[in-house]
Amino acid sequence: MKAAQRYLQAKERYPVGSGDWAEVTAKAFEMPKLEECAEVVKPEWWNDEELKALSARVLRAAPNDVSANIMRAMVLRGGLGAWEAGPRSAAELKEAAKHYERSAALSDAPAAKAEYAGIADRYRSEAEAM
Repeated sequence: MKAAQRYLQAKERYPVGSGDWAEVTAKAFEMPKLEECAEVVKPEWWNDEELKALSARVLRAAPNDVSANIMRAMVLRGGLGAWEAGPRSAAELKEAAKHYERSAALSDAPAAKAEYAGIADRYRSEAEAM
């Protein structure tokens, strides 16, 4: 829980739109989803519309950061219960797949590459089935 608070504090210290801000924001996004952070008060941006906008800004600021790409992909796929998300379009799922592919390409770990590539395939298939 302390890590979540630290990332949120760090997010506020960097200029919005900077690479450092984007990387810390992407890490801060990971924290509220963790089970041990279930009791932590969620940030004001922890809703579908604001997460969509925030993840787009994060990705623009750090397009080559794995965490930024994962954040954008997770938001586009709908969070899987981490926040209340509306229905997703085929276009959103295809874009999520693209960011998972980008994460696979940027990752050094073979297991992460394989995981992200598999997730990309799953969301692309889901989009095509719509």
